[in-house]
Amino acid sequence: MRRLALLGLCLGAILFSGCASKDVQITLLPEEEGKVGVISVADRKGDTHTINKAYEALDVSQKGEITSKLETEESVKLKYAEVLGALPQKPQSFLFFFSFDSAVLETKQLEELKVVARLIRENSIVEIISIGHSDSAGDKEYNKTLSLQRAKNVADKLVVYGVPRSLLQLQYYGDANPLEPTTNTKPNAKNRRVEIILK
Repeated sequence: MRRLALLGLCLGAILFSGCASKDVQITLLPEEEGKVGVISVADRKGDTHTINKAYEALDVSQKGEITSKLETEESVKLKYAEVLGALPQKPQSFLFFFSFDSAVLETKQLEELKVVARLIRENSIVEIISIGHSDSAGDKEYNKTLSLQRAKNVADKLVVYGVPRSLLQLQYYGDANPLEPTTNTKPNAKNRRVEIILK
């Protein structure tokens, strides 16, 4: 995702600098897992220049000449500090588990939810998704309703703790997306949960 975002920014820079008659540099960043993609650019002669290493860069001159070079992580962070600082934060996820056939959060979980609410209030969170789940014990329709109630209860508590309701979305899947696959109708504590995703 980060790689794509920077690539998008780089492509924007190419288009902008073409209008402004400036040289352009395209730099390839690694993803958080260390994976690196590939960028290929053709020059005016039709020769293709490819970069596929972290912090490798292509310099494109006003005349359309392309050269590659390998930058250091430190030099890239210094050169693109403003752009990197503007990239969206990685989504954060929190899990809250429920007792069998219950949509009620326990006291300890409410304290943990207050911490999440404070994190939301103190950061630039623009979207919160409360996703309810159930295990596969019981009727499927009942489980879907129960998963909705769990997601709603968590969202309502976040509002009580000062989170704007306008940031919240509810999703619920019943037993359709188990954290731990089980045979049908088997109770499983890990699947009775709400996942909160912060973006």
